[in-house]
Amino acid sequence: MSERLYDVAIVGAGLSGLSAALHLEGKGFKVAVFEATGQIGGRCKTEYFDGFILDKGLHFFQKAYAESKKLLDYRSLRLESVYPGAMVHYKNNFHLVTNPLKKVGDLLSNAISPVSTFKDKIKMLALLTQVTAYPDKGIFNMEDKNVRTFLQERGFSEQFVEAFFKPFVRSVFHDDMEKVSSRLFCYMLKTFSMEDNALPANGISSIPHQLASHLKTDTIHLHSKVKKISEDGLFLTNGETISAKKIILAVPPHRIEELLPGHLTDVEFLPATCLYFASKTAPIQQPIILLNGDDNGIVNNVFVPTTLQPSYAPAGSHLISVTLRHSPDVTDDELIDLVLQEMISWFGVKVNEWAHLKTYHIQNAIPRKERLQNIQYTMYAGNDIYLCGDHLSFGSINSALASGRETAEEVEKALKTSIWDTFRKTVFSS
Repeated sequence: MSERLYDVAIVGAGLSGLSAALHLEGKGFKVAVFEATGQIGGRCKTEYFDGFILDKGLHFFQKAYAESKKLLDYRSLRLESVYPGAMVHYKNNFHLVTNPLKKVGDLLSNAISPVSTFKDKIKMLALLTQVTAYPDKGIFNMEDKNVRTFLQERGFSEQFVEAFFKPFVRSVFHDDMEKVSSRLFCYMLKTFSMEDNALPANGISSIPHQLASHLKTDTIHLHSKVKKISEDGLFLTNGETISAKKIILAVPPHRIEELLPGHLTDVEFLPATCLYFASKTAPIQQPIILLNGDDNGIVNNVFVPTTLQPSYAPAGSHLISVTLRHSPDVTDDELIDLVLQEMISWFGVKVNEWAHLKTYHIQNAIPRKERLQNIQYTMYAGNDIYLCGDHLSFGSINSALASGRETAEEVEKALKTSIWDTFRKTVFSS
């Protein structure tokens, strides 16, 4: 059995763990990241399959995120922007709903869209103007309620709430309007309005890989699952013992409970199901998300990544992403048939040309946030153990990166205090 000694041992190579490692290594500390699987990135994972780039669940990257701008080189990611709006499939037709702050030229299309009333359009402009002008602190201090109640109190019509906001909220939060915090909803509206959503050219996993490229070559240890934590250090399943002055657990809540018996979390994660198809022709030519505005079917939204990033498919092919509202209790083969039948009602018989590539059932897609009472990015669990991850605040790339940074700052303070205390004891005892 071997033993290794570090200033900080980080469990988990997701975005928060990588962010913490970057900040601590930058301060000169000896850091190691232990990842149980063979792939970094946490929930930001990509599979490369037969020439296709398949993100494990449709991921959009928000350019406006402050933490991302500090850590990431956007140019190297080769980001391309998604159209700022949505095409809503409503009563057998597609109708454009855009962000009026960003697409002034589409005001006529918005004006004649039957998805919303004229008052809805005015109220939408007012809401986006308001949240964009608010500082984040102001949004997080708003009265918190569920999104449906918030929209009703703002005077939006039931038609617009059901046809647009309902599938929009589910596409962002994988949850129903009645179970999403209005503070979080307004924060995300602000983020979407400030700058574009985008896709990186090589998939969402290029984000954690860019972070990891700035770490020392021996910092990340894959296939290194932590079995137990004790006063003696971390015990890996391969028999190794890791000694560290401080430990950061950058893992999901269920793993925290396994590694710290008695530490219970009340965070619930929501599932998501995403299917990918290949086709010679794209069902739509614009890089815009398509929302299910009718209260039927199992599909929530459709997106064609290759209208934005041709690299997501081999030459001559398009990649189509279909995310479900819910996954019925059927086999995967039966699920594919149900989805294709529903897509025929959207796009016609050309859907028969679609070839199924992969189905991803993601059990822990995003933490549920019915209320956003406090924004917390780090937590001290005692015994020199710190917790980080977006489950402490709310699910987003920005939250994960901020959690890693703030946790690293707390650990840095503790390490410097320990060094100073040791120095004082040495000096005054001599």
